[in-house]
Amino acid sequence: MFKEILAKSNPRETLPRHITKVYNIWKQVKNRYKPEVPDEDFWQKSLISVVFHDFGKITNNFQDVIHGKVKNYDNYIRHEFISGIFLAANNYDYYKSYPTSLFAILSHHKPLNLDLFSKETTAKLDINPKFIRDFIVWANDEIFKKDNINYLVSDIAINYLENSYQKLFSDYKNRIIPLLKKLESTERNKYIKYKAILQISDWLASGNNSLPDNLSFDTNYLRIKILDKLNRERLKEGQKLLDIIKLRKFQEESDIHGNVIAVAPTGSGKTEAALLWSKNKKDYAKIIYLLPTKVTSNAIYQRLKSYFGEKQTAVVHSSAFYLRKELDDSYDKKDYLLDKTFFRNVNVSTVDQILAQGFNLGYWELKTFQHTNAKVIIDEIHLYEPYTLGLVMSTIKYLEESFIATFYIMTATLPNTLKILLQKYLSNTSLIVDRELLDQARNVFIVKNQFIEESVEEIIENAKKGKKVLVVVNTVDSAISLYKTIKENIYADEINILCYHSRFTILHRQEKEKTIFEMEASDEPGILIATQVVEVSLDIDFDILYTENAPIDAIIQRAGRVNRKRKKSGTKVLVFKHSEISEKWVYNVNDVLNKTWKVLEQNNNKQLTEKTLISLVENVYSDFDIEENEEFKKGLSIYSEEQRRLSYIMDNQANEKNMTRLNMDTINVIPIINQSSGDNYQILLADKQPFEIAKYELSVRKSKEYKFRIEQCNHYKFIDAYYDEEIGMDFNNQEPVVFNI
Repeated sequence: MFKEILAKSNPRETLPRHITKVYNIWKQVKNRYKPEVPDEDFWQKSLISVVFHDFGKITNNFQDVIHGKVKNYDNYIRHEFISGIFLAANNYDYYKSYPTSLFAILSHHKPLNLDLFSKETTAKLDINPKFIRDFIVWANDEIFKKDNINYLVSDIAINYLENSYQKLFSDYKNRIIPLLKKLESTERNKYIKYKAILQISDWLASGNNSLPDNLSFDTNYLRIKILDKLNRERLKEGQKLLDIIKLRKFQEESDIHGNVIAVAPTGSGKTEAALLWSKNKKDYAKIIYLLPTKVTSNAIYQRLKSYFGEKQTAVVHSSAFYLRKELDDSYDKKDYLLDKTFFRNVNVSTVDQILAQGFNLGYWELKTFQHTNAKVIIDEIHLYEPYTLGLVMSTIKYLEESFIATFYIMTATLPNTLKILLQKYLSNTSLIVDRELLDQARNVFIVKNQFIEESVEEIIENAKKGKKVLVVVNTVDSAISLYKTIKENIYADEINILCYHSRFTILHRQEKEKTIFEMEASDEPGILIATQVVEVSLDIDFDILYTENAPIDAIIQRAGRVNRKRKKSGTKVLVFKHSEISEKWVYNVNDVLNKTWKVLEQNNNKQLTEKTLISLVENVYSDFDIEENEEFKKGLSIYSEEQRRLSYIMDNQANEKNMTRLNMDTINVIPIINQSSGDNYQILLADKQPFEIAKYELSVRKSKEYKFRIEQCNHYKFIDAYYDEEIGMDFNNQEPVVFNI
């Protein structure tokens, strides 16, 4: 009997039951998004794709597998292939002109490419024509008539499925796949909507879920949450608790509609200002909070989770599953699949997650569609290199024009050239500046005409005097070398000293971050030696900074980790000469290091106000025309080039990080031996789950493949470079490591 045909086996669910559930979710989606997508023909074709997406499951090829009647898949034919080829046979003239809803069905389980289905099979199609007719009658009676549709199916289409699989596949290759190559760029948005609406309806129905409830909140709600956050911090510091919280003028000014560029110093409450802005959203619209790094994403996720609750909030980046699994062992891949595609009302993410959509990477259709009317917050916009900035500009322009997204773009420092650029790519943009703090100063800036390595004794002496000392250099190798030198000159257990950079495994990096926060919160002195990862990754408050010269905006970010809360006196930022490596390989844009050095020398031994620091940024970047930068131009144009190559709607198989960050030609590797513990990770991880193995990965340049031995084992790459949890991966340490594969 047709009504007993199964769609799923665990738990058992009939095909009519499943399609009815998908239809019910689809109705919710239509009610929610109809104002943004008013075209009734679109919704009719969308409904057809929803009803027929699993039509191919009526074949005996599928039913024999789901009932366990066969032990292998030799006669298996993918159900979405049958679904698509049947619809095309019934109305080829329409799909020839408008194929996007058809491709949404064909690809709703697999990436869309020219080799979506394989002909390498001897399978014989086994389908009962009566079930086809029963399906059509059921669909018209139970679904289509509710939307005033009478879906007609010709005998030609029904009889068409009597052909062999090889004949069907040949027609698919010769008649349907060529339609991909004829698509215009205008079809991209239609495909995104067809595919996303189908997947939203199918995924939620399959998980017995419904669309997330609307999230609405007002200013008073945020006041209560901010007050609670501040009192938790004051309780830790032994301060008197507050009874009421007064919003700062800068925050109150953010309570507006439209796009915003917000300029405010570190620690001024930009996050809360952005939330005040985002409360003006449509009820169902998402809040999407984008940050430069995974560490900052994790920190903001924890804060927003305390504001809105765990069920409303998600964190999305390449290591987010591991983080969530650590917090909640019941968290599984189905949960993360929804989280990583922005199903939650509040989504915290690295910026790469939305930049990847322009390259057709990683559930890009769903992620893009979820930006419909979204309130998108982009933090630290000034930190992105020209190429990534070009991608950001292209993305925000596209999402505003095609999906009505609005943006709140935040920065501590905003050169006039960047302000003009943002205003060019966003419409009706308001500029909000935190003027209350402009005349305040936190630190004295001192320029030292020597290299930072020459101040080891001074660094140690300040720590011995009880200070928390932050040391920031521009390369990992420099951080490791300086750490070793300082540690050699400190007696055992005399001072707590830590090394922190990007070349630790995910597990050890998170442990480091926890220890750093403990150091910062304690009354004990300490020394933290770090690379530029500390600029935005850690919300810490140290007493003195020793930093290698860097671009002026990076120096200001580093200085924001000293006297962050503006409660200390006599705090200093000491800037040292940069190395040749820094100038040649790390910061090689527009002579920025020498210009920074010059403006800092002109302000040597001065306590610099926020206003002065902003003027220094303007000075350094005054003659830097971002739009004429070749890397920026590449970032701005590469989407159109890549999408044209992919016929606008095909999926990309490239590495996400390599696409969104220039010169990120990296691979993930696992060290063989942890020299500190003696653990052999090849043996330790042999029977572990993928999410557990991911804890032990770190990224290195692909060039290291030529300098160190790397071998593949169970889809993971093991590297023979020196590693320990104290200093991370040290490429200059040549101690031999033995493989045990």
